[in-house]
Amino acid sequence: MTTYRPGYSPSWLDKSYATQLALPRLQPHDSRTVVQSVLPAMPDSGPWEQAILDTAGGNPFFLEELAWAVREGGVEQPTSMIPDTVQAVQAARIDRLPSEAKRLLQTSAVIGRHVPMVLLQAIAEVPEDVLQHSLARLQAGEFLYETRPLPDPEFTFKHALTHQVAYNSLLQERQRTLHARIVDTIELLYADRLAEQVERLAHHAWQGEVWEKAVAYLRQAGTKAIASSANREAVAHLERALVALQHLPECRITMEHAIDVRFDLRLALLPLGENGRIYDVLHEAQGCAEALGDQQRLGWVFTLLTHHFWLTRELDRALASGHAPWGRHSPHYGPFLSG
Repeated sequence: MTTYRPGYSPSWLDKSYATQLALPRLQPHDSRTVVQSVLPAMPDSGPWEQAILDTAGGNPFFLEELAWAVREGGVEQPTSMIPDTVQAVQAARIDRLPSEAKRLLQTSAVIGRHVPMVLLQAIAEVPEDVLQHSLARLQAGEFLYETRPLPDPEFTFKHALTHQVAYNSLLQERQRTLHARIVDTIELLYADRLAEQVERLAHHAWQGEVWEKAVAYLRQAGTKAIASSANREAVAHLERALVALQHLPECRITMEHAIDVRFDLRLALLPLGENGRIYDVLHEAQGCAEALGDQQRLGWVFTLLTHHFWLTRELDRALASGHAPWGRHSPHYGPFLSG
């Protein structure tokens, strides 16, 4: 079972085994039930209920978040202060949190949608009693909920939108600083099993603009995705690695990485039938290898180009690249032909 919003049409919807059910807006009495499940029973809560019903328009998520906003803000507020967008509701609720709880929620948002307790403890930089008290406050407000108990507890944001709004409430420089710190912390905490954390490391190194580590971890994440046949995911990782390389000083090692990442990218693109992109990638690798005077890598390029032209039935071009001066068989080119 899955849900999607209007304006999006899943590709599998026309299959015989797919059944579509339209979810209409909640009726007023059902909407009132949702609101009353959050708002405490108070003599003067009636006007607030009606204001929430009018603003939410039967959207259950909006109903719940508006009710929480009113509950946390107090019923003495004027009705005009009820925010009229979901993002504004979330932002208003976050702003009303105690400062320690708000900072902890923002730090959790930088870690990700799923927040391992051990990682949060390491980067939160608050005493343990403050951490536990703030976590309890965030759970009581249904910002976070525990998804994995002891001995390795993990918390998850209740809604992706809550995660997004909390993350965006931080200045970009603070986001970058925390992402970079998370990379160092993961490397320390999981030193004996970094391979399990490579996707998380790649994400945080990229967001933290730790470019050298971003290249290394994005490439590892890409090759790991290729091994799992998650080729589109691999392409995304490897194309980010190429962007990260542009932020490093131009030197021989950087250019060698630029060639090798393109070889990996070609492997990811091959099962996807992205022949035009494969040619562009190999042509770029050729330019880098020629600029370096790296005959070994240039030999790999012409070998892969020959294979590419053979696959696309451009046999004249396959013969030309196969007979190029550097196109001799190399004992190292075999892995690049797989797929």
